[in-house]
Amino acid sequence: MMNISRNHKSLILGLVAGLVSASLGIGAGTVIVPALVILMHYDIKKAIGTSLATIAPTALAGALAHYFINHVNIDLIMVVFMAAGSIIGAKVGAFIASRIHGKALKILFAALLLFVGLKMAGVLNIPTEPVANISAYPVLTVLGFVAGLASALFGIGGGVVIVPVLNLFFGMPIHAAIPASLAVIFPTALAGTLFHKRFNNIDLSAIKFMVPASLAGAVTGAVIAYALPSAALKLMFGILMILSAVRLFLPVQNRLTKDKVVL
Repeated sequence: MMNISRNHKSLILGLVAGLVSASLGIGAGTVIVPALVILMHYDIKKAIGTSLATIAPTALAGALAHYFINHVNIDLIMVVFMAAGSIIGAKVGAFIASRIHGKALKILFAALLLFVGLKMAGVLNIPTEPVANISAYPVLTVLGFVAGLASALFGIGGGVVIVPVLNLFFGMPIHAAIPASLAVIFPTALAGTLFHKRFNNIDLSAIKFMVPASLAGAVTGAVIAYALPSAALKLMFGILMILSAVRLFLPVQNRLTKDKVVL
């Protein structure tokens, strides 16, 4: 098997993360965290902080790319309501993450990914009713809080929460939900990064390779998003969540029974 250096792994991971982030509207922590833990043997908490530090600039680049490529109108009112809640949620999530056991974090993270993946892929058919009236916008603050909590707790950007909710509950087309999600992810991930920095949970040596690659990937990902139909994007989103959950959950189970990771 070809021996790939840690720096090259970081470059490849950053590129893939940028592609996934901008094409699906997620922070790509669903890719970064499992990869850092499983392939690069990071401690889960270090992986979470490093993921958030990569996600923040990637989300900003992705949102800008969506705007300039397709001149998509991002509803700034929705973004403000969600961002307000997400920053508070990020602080709470970082606090909880610093005190919860690593194995418990992995199990919770895998469960979240599995649920969202099954829903977006159409396997779980939970009835939803679109909400599009601006009077419902304050509810977005709660959505932002949950996204921020998940972001700092699991090292994701919060897009795994934001995109499905905007699409399924607020009736927003997925091509519009993706850039809106990225716009919220930027301040959310930035806040989570600052909170995690206090606990020394960020690997700066990996960041310097991952971030430049992820920025390049984000621009490419935005182009890909507009070349694909909505149904394909939703299915891709769901499959990615399911695969990430399964791959992350299996090592957790092995560790619980054998006290080691089986790759």
